[in-house]
Amino acid sequence: MTPIRPAILCGGSGERLWPLSRKDKPKPFHALLSDRTLFEDTLLRCAGQGDGVAFKAPLVIAGEAIETPVRDGLASAGITAAAMAFEPVGRNTAPAAAIAALLAQQQDGPDALVLLVPSDHHITPVSKFRETIAAAAPLAAGGKIVVFGIPPTRPETGYGYIRQGEPLGEGFTVAAFEEKPDAATAQSYLKSGDRLWNAGLFLFRADVLLSELARFEPEILSAVKESLGADGRVDAAIFATSPSVPLDIAVMERTAHAAVVPTRFNWSDVGTWPSLAEALDGDASGNVLAGDVVAIDCNNNYLRGESVTLTALGVDDLVVVATGDSVFVAPKSRAHDVKKIIAELKRKTRDDRL
Repeated sequence: MTPIRPAILCGGSGERLWPLSRKDKPKPFHALLSDRTLFEDTLLRCAGQGDGVAFKAPLVIAGEAIETPVRDGLASAGITAAAMAFEPVGRNTAPAAAIAALLAQQQDGPDALVLLVPSDHHITPVSKFRETIAAAAPLAAGGKIVVFGIPPTRPETGYGYIRQGEPLGEGFTVAAFEEKPDAATAQSYLKSGDRLWNAGLFLFRADVLLSELARFEPEILSAVKESLGADGRVDAAIFATSPSVPLDIAVMERTAHAAVVPTRFNWSDVGTWPSLAEALDGDASGNVLAGDVVAIDCNNNYLRGESVTLTALGVDDLVVVATGDSVFVAPKSRAHDVKKIIAELKRKTRDDRL
């Protein structure tokens, strides 16, 4: 079995699933799909041996503001991290990947295999996830930086795409990374059969990733190296000098080592209230009810009551989420625009609700 060091990324501003998700407790730390949080599910998915991989104890890279839920989640899942690093400011995924690679080298040597994993995705079944990682391991061990691509099931405009190139082992070379498309372009991508959704999930050798960062983004690598302490703590002033760049832009769109492996598992980033509703089974009227909810003559809604009793009568196709201090109401078709509510709350300096 291939030994792999998972590096779990915990970040985000907690906006897309507001008002449940907040800055101090973003999406990964809520039980949205089961009795476990998404963070706990991620930890357990990337633990132990089987299906061709042997996962080592995880690294955890997270924001300082969420250190408490990170430690609570590890304890709840019964997982001991090999190392943790808490970023004082957010600098996107390229600096986080550098932290992961450096910590992995401390644990396993220069050619450590690192699986960079977002902590807020819904993936089933676990066996197919592990089989996909095992299939990609020879490419990564051979020096490729592997990104995993989700075979698209609809003309999605909310994800970036990867265009497959020539066959390469269990995957393909990367012909291009493509930005979120408009509806017509997304439809053409679906028909083409050679596009994959970009899942933001990466497998690489630590030395290869660090070498490419040194080539393309030396300021990122320098800032991360200088700021990362032996105990995983990150010096705020030095880390803040790092450019804030996604790994896709910093490395993947520029490197000659990129490869893509299609996934064998079911995937959702549960990034909006409607996508969360789609991942759950509704009642006979198509309603997904969570928490303390009473619904009468309602159809095709997502209704969630947290710390309050939510009641609904005669409404259809809505998202209604009520917490102890805030209520969000929107048609399902507009629920992704919750960011406009966030912007208005910021304008009104209502940080107490964020």
